[in-house]
Amino acid sequence: MYRKSHTVRAALCLLLTFVFVAACLPQTILAASDTKAAVSWPEAPENNSGAVCLLDSETGAILYDKNMDEQRYPASITKILTALLVIENKQMADTVTFGEQAASESIPGNARINVQLGETITIEDALHAILLASANEVCTQVAIDIAGSVEAFAAMMNERAAALGCTNTHFMNANGLPDPNHYTSAHDMALIMQECIKNETFCRIESDLTYTIQPTNMTAAPRDLQNHHAMLFQDGQWGYQGAFAGKTGYTDEAHNTLVTAAKRGNMTLICVVLTCDNLDYINDTRTVLDYGYNNFKNYTLKNTKKESLSGIVSLPKDAKIKAATYTDPDGAADSETYTRQYFYEDHFIGTAEVSPAGSSSDSSSVSSSSEPSENTGTADVPAPENKDQTSSLSTPLYILVGLNVVAFLILIIAAINNARKRRRRRKRRHNSKNRRR
Repeated sequence: MYRKSHTVRAALCLLLTFVFVAACLPQTILAASDTKAAVSWPEAPENNSGAVCLLDSETGAILYDKNMDEQRYPASITKILTALLVIENKQMADTVTFGEQAASESIPGNARINVQLGETITIEDALHAILLASANEVCTQVAIDIAGSVEAFAAMMNERAAALGCTNTHFMNANGLPDPNHYTSAHDMALIMQECIKNETFCRIESDLTYTIQPTNMTAAPRDLQNHHAMLFQDGQWGYQGAFAGKTGYTDEAHNTLVTAAKRGNMTLICVVLTCDNLDYINDTRTVLDYGYNNFKNYTLKNTKKESLSGIVSLPKDAKIKAATYTDPDGAADSETYTRQYFYEDHFIGTAEVSPAGSSSDSSSVSSSSEPSENTGTADVPAPENKDQTSSLSTPLYILVGLNVVAFLILIIAAINNARKRRRRRKRRHNSKNRRR
């Protein structure tokens, strides 16, 4: 009887030890399971460009990066920022008259519309000449008109670029003609394009793939312009589905450069390729954009009972939003509203404006009843990465704690029963001795 009792106690002790150890390690066990089930960031596409950046314009997520922060020559993609500053500082009906400095650039070898000294055109005409025909002399003249000199206008460009978060950009002129101190990066150009396509006038002009400048005070014949960016022509040989804005560039120093914005569903991607040879600037842009649309989609974050959220994040198509993490700024707990940053693995995937549920900053666009579009799905909010446990750990942890308690109770009951049995045996032995006497 004693051996059986001892065996039971030993088994119960082993069970208790196992349950206790298991209760201490639920996160490790589940983390391994979650890692196995997690979807990895899609494999990068092959390309021949020297530097590449693929930016999700809606979320700010970098979906693909190849040397994107290296300083390189931009050539004529410089002109998208020139055009934006013209739009922000001039009216479409304003006019510009060409002086000697600008007219001197209207020569063979330069991209141009063949202006003459003293010729006058409208700002509407000038913007089409800049974005469609890549006219160098037009960039120079509008820069002088706005800032007083090319140097002063370049300073405006640098200030605007810095305000957009550009850290590897320095412009010396408005048209991108070669200068050792005129450089940018693929990442910075994506940020600039992200701002440009927010402007309705910029997008309207880019949508005019052809344009005619009517006869001026110096010319009797109209000038027909055509956009140099072949991927914008949807029906053309090089057309790309959804491409709606962009700019080409080329100099011997920069080689081919290209900025392209494309939209499918509600997902807008910006691709920048620098230092390309031959047709790589088109082929690589197509490959990288395909990579973005084939492997990613956006999720609209959904309100919870405790928080109101307004934001969209980019995720690999087969990934679950619960696999993402987020970080809140210092002092967030004491703020009425703040910006939360989301991550998937080591990749930044977007932000959300956060406020207490039911506050005046609630946004109907992120309500739980919103319907996903072709490339958008609603998603629950993942747990913050600095928390020790996620909701997925709660149920297993409770079960293990419960088993621990049950095992402990069984051990106590067994001990009580054994004590009772020992007392009974002692009493029987005592009674037996008395009878013998």
